[in-house]
Amino acid sequence: MQTRLKSTNELAVQRLKDQWEAHVGGLRTQYQAQLQEAEALREQRRQEAVEAEKLAEADRLEKEKELSKETEKKRLPIYSFQKGLGVDSIPLQLHPYAKKMMTARKYVPLWYFLPDAAAEARERSKESLDTNHLQFAVEEGDPLAGSTVPLVGSHSVRASPNAIPDSQLSWPQVMRAKSAFLNALQLGAWPDTFIVMFASFYSNMDMHRKLQEQDGDRVMAHYHAEMRLAWYDAMERKDPFDLSIISEGVLRESRLQIVKQKQEKSLKGMSFPPTLRDCTYLMASPRLHNNNSSTTP
Repeated sequence: MQTRLKSTNELAVQRLKDQWEAHVGGLRTQYQAQLQEAEALREQRRQEAVEAEKLAEADRLEKEKELSKETEKKRLPIYSFQKGLGVDSIPLQLHPYAKKMMTARKYVPLWYFLPDAAAEARERSKESLDTNHLQFAVEEGDPLAGSTVPLVGSHSVRASPNAIPDSQLSWPQVMRAKSAFLNALQLGAWPDTFIVMFASFYSNMDMHRKLQEQDGDRVMAHYHAEMRLAWYDAMERKDPFDLSIISEGVLRESRLQIVKQKQEKSLKGMSFPPTLRDCTYLMASPRLHNNNSSTTP
């Protein structure tokens, strides 16, 4: 009896022990699974962080590459040079306004191709390097209040206040500036026929017989101013003419204008004798006429 009871207790204890071990084993398996899941999650996040860092690095490198491209665009290109080859003289620097107008194939006074304009261009070039700010620009006659105020760069291309119109240039100035003007025609990508026409325009004037007559240089300078402006005006109207052909009619008009200018200058310089001036004034004064008539019996 006792032996049977003991055997029953042992079985019960063994059953409980087996159940406990099974329960603990299950918990252990569940815990291991949770550990593996947590480790897998950590590895996933680590991989995501690595990928995100790679993407961020790639994006940063791409932005740096784009920034480098933009910076390179703003830089002056590097051109090769021949070692040991220098220059005999410094090329004439073209005025920015002249460069702008010649590129657009627009009329620009010939003064912009004289050394004075080149000196001003060098000064402006220095200013554009030293300054890089914006100024307010208001159209003339418009009140500031309630109007649109555009921003204009302080180094923007603008006409020179020192420019002299062609009509006031001397013939030596015209001949001195024409070479720089002819060289600048390439900025407008003019066809060769037009470049030859402009060159012939100056050579035909320089060889014309009228240039050797009295005041011939003044006449030819006046003719040059009139014809060059007329040609650009005709070009704007889509009806240009051959500028190299000397117009004898316009040349006669230019001589008449020079003669008229000389006559006007001579008249301005003339002085009348005091007696004659006084007599002229007395005869022309209505006040004196009235006084004289009132004293007449």
